[in-house]
Amino acid sequence: MSASITWRTVLRRIENMDLESKIRMIRRYPKRRLAIILGVLLFIVFLFTRGTSSGSSFTKQQQCSAEKLKIWEREIEEFDIGLNNQSVEFVGNGYFGVDSLGQLRIQEKNRVLDVETNFYPGLKVDIDGSQPVEVTKMTDFKNGLYKVIRCFSMDGECACVTSQLYAHRIRPNYFVQIIQISNPTKSTVRLNLSRLSSNWWAHSKVGELSVNQRQVGGASYAIVCTDPPGKVIVSQKREESFRFTCSIVSKPTSEEASRDAIRLFQSGKDGKTLDSEHFEGWSKMHLSGFSVSNSKAPNTINGDRINATKYILLSSLRAPTMEYGATLETVKSLETLARKSELCYTGHSNLLFPSRLWQDWDTPTKLIELVNTWILTFQKRGCTNLLSTGAIGVSQAFTQSLTASSYHDSHLEVALDAHDLHREMSFYGVPVYSNMGVVGTIRVDIKLDKENRPFLLQINCLLVTEVVSILPHLELLKNAIHVSEVGSAPAHEEEVIEMHRSGEATGGMTTFWVFVFVAVVAFHLVVAKIVWNEYRKGDMTPYNPYLRNRYSSLRPH
Repeated sequence: MSASITWRTVLRRIENMDLESKIRMIRRYPKRRLAIILGVLLFIVFLFTRGTSSGSSFTKQQQCSAEKLKIWEREIEEFDIGLNNQSVEFVGNGYFGVDSLGQLRIQEKNRVLDVETNFYPGLKVDIDGSQPVEVTKMTDFKNGLYKVIRCFSMDGECACVTSQLYAHRIRPNYFVQIIQISNPTKSTVRLNLSRLSSNWWAHSKVGELSVNQRQVGGASYAIVCTDPPGKVIVSQKREESFRFTCSIVSKPTSEEASRDAIRLFQSGKDGKTLDSEHFEGWSKMHLSGFSVSNSKAPNTINGDRINATKYILLSSLRAPTMEYGATLETVKSLETLARKSELCYTGHSNLLFPSRLWQDWDTPTKLIELVNTWILTFQKRGCTNLLSTGAIGVSQAFTQSLTASSYHDSHLEVALDAHDLHREMSFYGVPVYSNMGVVGTIRVDIKLDKENRPFLLQINCLLVTEVVSILPHLELLKNAIHVSEVGSAPAHEEEVIEMHRSGEATGGMTTFWVFVFVAVVAFHLVVAKIVWNEYRKGDMTPYNPYLRNRYSSLRPH
């Protein structure tokens, strides 16, 4: 008899039984087996309902914040934006910086912003009411922005207050904060905007402007900021935006500092121009870059930490070749000096993790220490001339250090080890020099084929005259490479590649899915055993005269 016939027979018998007979059959079955079956069923139901129930566990304000973040969904996935623990609570341009405590930092003797000033240029946001507020911290690594998004629920709808800060990249004397309040609810939103005061600074009034002055080291500092409005009321179904600017100036005398700070503050009221110049400056610093595929293996570094560290470095150094007021002669001399970087970068790739180069930045002290470590590493690895261009040179040195690439007599060599090629990566924007100057930039994509063998794609466009000029050098370089044979590189081990892709070296299912598979198989085995036992014990069915008379000839007595 086939299994399908057996199953239909059992179902027919169960359907013909009345309720009392079914109850007696269940009671007659061993309770331990019933408990096991019930437990397996509950476990399977839990697996299928876990994913759907997690969405409803979010509070209303958390859902509001998640909805707000959908605007930057792509940037978050590509690690161009860091959220919360992956964010960097710091903005700066090398002339000054504002740390996670909101304190203004400047540099005195070192190249880092390690001097505390006890001045707090940013405004503090306090929302009136007892409603819970979801706070999301976000750093835009590409555009040099730090944002704090506060969302809360009123009348069943979402209201959000967004605070955006940046230290101007082209005009290093400006600090800008933009506060946007969105109130689509039927109620009024009330908040308080205030600035912490400091007794370390002398406060005075020049007309309607507030001037803050202090002597730091051998220089006099003067700061002029937009006064905080205090109480702010946003009516229902409205959006409001407030812009606050600070001009920060250091001069030999306090009179000069105060005069220049007032002049810069009055001339910096064109917000659109300031914003566009700032974004343009950050785009120039990202002309060279590096990216690597995400890895789940232990002790590996991914794009979130790489981009955050690069942002910290660029925010801590000035950019003298693109700052407002830089003369053409100064820019040319610095760029000429930066080309003399044949020794940059000597050493292995900086993709090794853990390392002091990739330490956390959750406190201002750790952040300053991180910048110090990178600058010292660049200096000792032959990148001193490249650092003369400030943040732009650091961006290129950062890319070369990750790829272990260095210049050798008008060509660039990449010295990545075999274990660095277990993941797909790419780098771009590294210039190529010749006797004619900069003849182009390099873009290299390193991929893995279906057999896990790395191969390289180089995308580069040069003028015909430039190719002719470097062709003799390439011919000589070919004769200087002494190898007996050139062949394809061996494929990487499958376990290593799978470790990066899934975090498991087995290449198969994870422990969780193995447990699920065993549970499902065990459940089906138990059900099959129940069916078989019921079929074998068919004669134990409670007495029914109709069935007894009908099948009496078929039953052995």
